[in-house]
Amino acid sequence: MSHFSEIPLPPTWATAPIEKVAEINPGLKKSGIDDRLAVAFVPMPAVEAESGRMDVSATRPFGEVKKGYTAFCEGDILFAKITPCMENGKMAVVPALRNGLGFGSTEFHVLRPRKGISAQYLYYFVSAQQFRRDAEHNMTGAVGQRRVPMPYLAQHSIPIPPEPEQRRIVAKIEELFSELDKGVENLTIARKQLKAYRQAILKAAFEGKLCNASIAQGNSWTARPLGGLIEFLTSGSRGWADYYSKHGDIFIRAQNLKHDRLDLTDIAYVRLPQGNTEGVRTRVRQGDVLITITGANVTKTGLVDTELGPAYVSQHVALCRLTDDLQPEFLYWYLLSEAGGRRQLNEAAYGAGKPGLSLENIRNVVVPVPSVCDQKLVVSEIKRLIEGQQQTDAEIEVELARAEALRQSILKRAFSGLLVAQDSEDEPASVLLERIRAEHDEGRTTKRRNNKNGKKEAA
Repeated sequence: MSHFSEIPLPPTWATAPIEKVAEINPGLKKSGIDDRLAVAFVPMPAVEAESGRMDVSATRPFGEVKKGYTAFCEGDILFAKITPCMENGKMAVVPALRNGLGFGSTEFHVLRPRKGISAQYLYYFVSAQQFRRDAEHNMTGAVGQRRVPMPYLAQHSIPIPPEPEQRRIVAKIEELFSELDKGVENLTIARKQLKAYRQAILKAAFEGKLCNASIAQGNSWTARPLGGLIEFLTSGSRGWADYYSKHGDIFIRAQNLKHDRLDLTDIAYVRLPQGNTEGVRTRVRQGDVLITITGANVTKTGLVDTELGPAYVSQHVALCRLTDDLQPEFLYWYLLSEAGGRRQLNEAAYGAGKPGLSLENIRNVVVPVPSVCDQKLVVSEIKRLIEGQQQTDAEIEVELARAEALRQSILKRAFSGLLVAQDSEDEPASVLLERIRAEHDEGRTTKRRNNKNGKKEAA
């Protein structure tokens, strides 16, 4: 039974492996397609995280993309298989395409629903946080290149309602999500306004304009590369997935920094084997500054401002421990300033295609450094001016988190048969699945027959 369903499913429902209701990574017969034909081209950044939206406006000639890219058609579901894109929710139903055909990153799995299975229903199932969390724990491959394997996707069980009920569920999800989206939009606008206010304060702060003239930049500030102010800099160890546990030591991942602060509400845990010195190397301390170095949250930063106990960083996070010449809070706020450290990190991260930072990029950040006493004054003034703003910002984040929790609750109810009423007139899902199986078997038989006839004609 699906992980979504903690109660018995309605009697008209059934369950099946995803591979029984969708073709996974279907092939494309490329012969006969003109190399000059314009087709949609969808790189990974063209698929938004969480929203289900994708940009299919870019095109390329078929001849340029027929090799080395993933093919898909209108109505397919794209499922990002690589970390951290999968965890971030880069999934979407493919909309209308130029000439009905598209190509994209090889880091997508393609799911093509079989007749009688709603593409939107399948999309909502595989994009839900609960499914993604389970998929994350089943990834394989090297650190930084971990992927959801096709067999896992194929064999995962999905609850299937009757075909008319699938449509009713999708309609209800979209109705409820539309209401949620209106509230989220208002919260997002308010958050942008607060962000603009904060950036204005940070810009003034690091130009020496917030405090009295005795610490104005030019009197006692010197521009210094961060590398000369760092006692210890490292990125997370490899192979942490082998040590995931329901309880244990805190494991800090990129998603824990996505709001530019250390947020441990969605926390993972690890248990290190005795004598694992590689893990101990990345243990955080109070006062460490953490910087996201890969993925969608690259450059996002957090400060470890309390003692956490045993806690470690993932391979997507850099740990920066400073000398006594630079206050952690001063650096933290500077790295959040889009006129200062954030601009430098962004330029380094996005300068050559795939977003990412090296440790050398972090060392090369130039920081305006006043005396330690003046650093404390600057930090104190920043905190004084944005104290109320931070409280409002935190309240907005709580409301956004509540909206997301409600969104996931809606999906849980949808895939447990509790979101819409059942109709006794609906054909049971078991009959639908049997018809899908029979049509699939018939298609395979026809394909074998055609292949055999083709070989005879060639002979």
